[in-house]
Amino acid sequence: MLKKADNATVAGLMWVLFTIGFLAFLIWFNATLSYPLPGDAQVDNRYERAVVVKIVSDTLTEDPDFPDIRIGTQELEMEILTGPDKGKRVLLNNFVTRTDNKPAKVGTKMIAQSYDGFDTGMISSYSREVPVYVLGLIFFASVAIIGKRKGLKAIFALAFTLLCVLFLFVPLLLRGVNPVVAAGIVVILSAAVTLLALNGLSPKTMIAGISCILCTFAAGGIAFAFGAFTNLSTYNTPETEHLIFIAQNTALSIHDILFAGILIATSGAMMDTTMSLASALVELKALNPEMTVGQILRSGMNIGRDIMGTMTNTLILAFTGSGINSLLVIFLYNMPYKRIINMDLLMLEIMKGLSGSIAIVLSIPITAILAARILRSPSAADRGGFEK
Repeated sequence: MLKKADNATVAGLMWVLFTIGFLAFLIWFNATLSYPLPGDAQVDNRYERAVVVKIVSDTLTEDPDFPDIRIGTQELEMEILTGPDKGKRVLLNNFVTRTDNKPAKVGTKMIAQSYDGFDTGMISSYSREVPVYVLGLIFFASVAIIGKRKGLKAIFALAFTLLCVLFLFVPLLLRGVNPVVAAGIVVILSAAVTLLALNGLSPKTMIAGISCILCTFAAGGIAFAFGAFTNLSTYNTPETEHLIFIAQNTALSIHDILFAGILIATSGAMMDTTMSLASALVELKALNPEMTVGQILRSGMNIGRDIMGTMTNTLILAFTGSGINSLLVIFLYNMPYKRIINMDLLMLEIMKGLSGSIAIVLSIPITAILAARILRSPSAADRGGFEK
């Protein structure tokens, strides 16, 4: 018992030192990053939260074709709530259209935009920060309350992954690192920290971690090969124009950003699949220490097939759901099959969904084989590092 407590203390100290060191590195890495802003960046614009205190005029009427939409113009008296002009009252026009539909009433909080200290300005959008913060708080509270200590570790792992994406991956791209290499660094770091934080240094962490990294890179490799055969790259995405404009004055390499995104997006599903299977096999081995390599392998394949069926469905539905608006447009315009099957948009979604799904399928035998090899000794399931 004393040894276990000592190990936990050492593990906690190591995590604290690692976190402090990593945060210090990120601060330095971003502070030393220098790059020119795009030529069309609106550097003089300010965005402040404001509230409608009076509706001076309102010409909103029901859209003749869509009764649930109102269109027209509002002149709003608004009070600035943030920034150096806090408390200032300004008159702003709110243009409400079908595609930019943001009607306001007294008390509505919105984001006001201006480049001259709000002598003039316009309405940018609704102010949505507070609902975002509330929803985030509910998420973190539910994870912490239901998951308890494990939930807090999950929150730490999520925060670490987000920091890696925002403050490691993006700066690496701006420093000229190949996007796939940058994504690989993030995937390896995220998988290692997430799995170690949740389960400590143990056989199931090793099994899930190795399998997750291998299968994530397999998904990236499949997507890259598919892109090469079908002439798909980042240049076929809707954001290409902006990226090209940015890349003109920076070291950003555009071509492989699409595949880097697939690596990062797939890694989450891989961690889920591989850890679920590894955890089940470790528990089986702990309950029956005499399980042979063949029995572990067969059990892994049987359990993995059930996991595979739901996880591939989840991944395909996630990518399909993100493009549901485009699917409706394609369907309702009755486009010919040859046009649909060769569209950039559809090809991109097929590449993302199927490359990830193939990697999930491959993760089942890979995880089962790794588990059979690592757990083959009778005491393997009982071995752990700092934490079991």
